[in-house]
Amino acid sequence: MRLLNDFMNSSGAPHYVGRHTPKGATRHCVMESSLYDRLAQLSRLPQWILVTSESYRPDLRALDSYKIPSHQVVQLRPSRTMDEYHVIRKAILSGNACAIVASQQLTEQAQTRLIQLGQQYHCEVFFVAESNRHYH
Repeated sequence: MRLLNDFMNSSGAPHYVGRHTPKGATRHCVMESSLYDRLAQLSRLPQWILVTSESYRPDLRALDSYKIPSHQVVQLRPSRTMDEYHVIRKAILSGNACAIVASQQLTEQAQTRLIQLGQQYHCEVFFVAESNRHYH
């Protein structure tokens, strides 16, 4: 899972990454590292790390390097009846996930509602912007 543009972490604070400057590239690596570090911490919980179908499957090498068990990371199938917002909401309400990685296609209001709902159910929600899909 690579982060190129920006992501919003579960605290709701947006983080922006510069695209064309070396300084921005350094921040990009720090932010990607920060996300994987947090997912590694959460992977110690007895719950799943879910990745929406609209988001991107994590790279197995990255999971391994951060010691995130790949068997604990599940990419959700696309839903025929629900949009990404409702898939995330249902996943949070199920109580089976400690983290959900989603695309950043949702509105800020929808992201905020999901982050707040996640906090109530002890599930961190990360919104990742990336235009290319990476498969392992």
